[in-house]
Amino acid sequence: MTKNSPKSATRLYMIDSLRGLAIVLMVVYHAFYNIRYLFGNPFGWTMRLYPVQQAACWLFILVSGFSFSLSRSNVRRGLLVSACGLGLTAFTMVFMPSERIVWGVLSLLGAAMLLTQAALPLLRRIPAEWGLAGSAGLFVLTRDIQYGWLGFEGHWLAALPGALYQTRWLFPLGFPSEGFWSADYFPLLPWIFLYGCGFFLYQLAAGAPEAARLLEKRMPGLDVLGRRSLAVYLLHQPLLFGLMWLAAQFAQG
Repeated sequence: MTKNSPKSATRLYMIDSLRGLAIVLMVVYHAFYNIRYLFGNPFGWTMRLYPVQQAACWLFILVSGFSFSLSRSNVRRGLLVSACGLGLTAFTMVFMPSERIVWGVLSLLGAAMLLTQAALPLLRRIPAEWGLAGSAGLFVLTRDIQYGWLGFEGHWLAALPGALYQTRWLFPLGFPSEGFWSADYFPLLPWIFLYGCGFFLYQLAAGAPEAARLLEKRMPGLDVLGRRSLAVYLLHQPLLFGLMWLAAQFAQG
């Protein structure tokens, strides 16, 4: 690393801030999701939830990939995040089966950390510019793989073999079988390629003094939230649901 590389900074507050922004977007998304789908939208509010959800998750996954090279132990972090994802799956299947989360964003991020660590010797041999372009291209190509197609957001190029979607055990890769349901579903394909974009973005930023100066800036409040993103992610939905349920009971009584 050069003297002005991002890794030489005491704390990359901009990364914390962007992670905090992703959390804010996720809280907003879940608040409106709960109002619309879990509480019958008593206020008559309308909001396009999909762009908010996608903005939050894209940002969260990109920042996580960028942060990979800043971690002291990606194996430990990967196992911790995977365990949290598994715990969230168990909790929702027991207490909220209609809104169960099977292979959500935490499961994706935990697996991405472990797989990237395993592939690190190979990834380090790829020029950052080529790695970023390749990851972005593969993400676009495989974005709709869970629907049985190669393509991006409904712009489909080719159908994939139906046999890939006839087993119950390929859903982590992006091949869900008929009847599979998850309120939050982020399979490895395509999302590991977006994680890869973040990984290679760091490699580019590491050699740019301008990037180092930018990454030392902070967005007050968001940087503090971003440093506690895992805890906030795990707790925000139960807290939102509980507060809304209490409000609904109060309004009825």
